[in-house]
Amino acid sequence: MWENGRLAFERLQQRQHRRAAAAARAAAQWPDHFVAFDLLRLGSCQTEQAYRERRAVLEQLFADQ
Repeated sequence: MWENGRLAFERLQQRQHRRAAAAARAAAQWPDHFVAFDLLRLGSCQTEQAYRERRAVLEQLFADQ
């Protein structure tokens, strides 16, 4: 879910425990989106790196845009 140009994971968390009509209203208010990050273009495998390092690479990638 996007909010103010950023991913809003807290909105997704707010939706996950709702049922029936409440779930439908939340889905209409905060539709979800699939987001995939492709770091293959960097030319090296990132899976061996620690989470902190992988996150820094992602943040830098978006900061450069």
